[in-house]
Amino acid sequence: MGRPILCIGTYAKNPFHIEKIGKNVYCIEELCYCIVQNAFLLDEDSFNKELFDWIAVECSLDKLADELRSMLAKKCSVASIAGTILDYVGYNTKKEVDKTEEILRENAGMDIYRKRLSRADFLMNSGRYSMAFKEYEFLLSNTPDIDNALRAKIEHNEGVMYAKLFLFERAENMFLRAYEDGKNPESFIQYLAAVRMRLTDKEYVSFVAENDEVYEISLELEKRLDEANNLYSSSQDKLSLRAISVYKAEGKTHEYYEQIGERTEAIKSEYRNLVKEKIGNK
Repeated sequence: MGRPILCIGTYAKNPFHIEKIGKNVYCIEELCYCIVQNAFLLDEDSFNKELFDWIAVECSLDKLADELRSMLAKKCSVASIAGTILDYVGYNTKKEVDKTEEILRENAGMDIYRKRLSRADFLMNSGRYSMAFKEYEFLLSNTPDIDNALRAKIEHNEGVMYAKLFLFERAENMFLRAYEDGKNPESFIQYLAAVRMRLTDKEYVSFVAENDEVYEISLELEKRLDEANNLYSSSQDKLSLRAISVYKAEGKTHEYYEQIGERTEAIKSEYRNLVKEKIGNK
């Protein structure tokens, strides 16, 4: 059983919108949760007078707000300000607070381009693709003298995100650009994987036959696909589908379609969450 948490302050009638992470918070505990979970995305602009006024007016925590305003006037570090909020509320563990302060201190020492690259990688790994795309595109458009290695990394990561969104033609283009810029064989393997996912089996075989340079790489790709299929065969998802198929085999039509419907809706919901921030407009 987790430790009991005593909530403080009041529940806000008007939420505070944290622009860097695109979320609204309605109480000081929610704010603390978002700070800890999204430390990579936050910077000095995230801890401003508007936030402190919200803490005072909406959360009824005047003493905390006054202390934060004083720290801002003294130009205290972002790590110190965030730490003060977290310590005052007591919602998070000491380990979480220390880690959050460490992340904010490290981010403060980065230039804007390294900071945004770190932020983009964090967003991608968190499945927040729309925000990650925006960060990567900023870097591609605004980084002075961007070298081919960094450009290739960004293009490869964008290819990964497009592939996870089942936008395989876009993924192909990004992986191929990444390979041309970085000459990393992994980018070419992923390019070929995107081609394979987009084409029918017959079309893919013809594609490989017509392009001698991809034959050896296609063998490596097939090896990886076989390994992935073997892993999936023993996965919880596969076992769940087998269990559902038993309903059909036993003639339990209602139960079968009910379970299929639930799984389908869960998959649809997950996909909608990935694309809801207008990925399709890119």
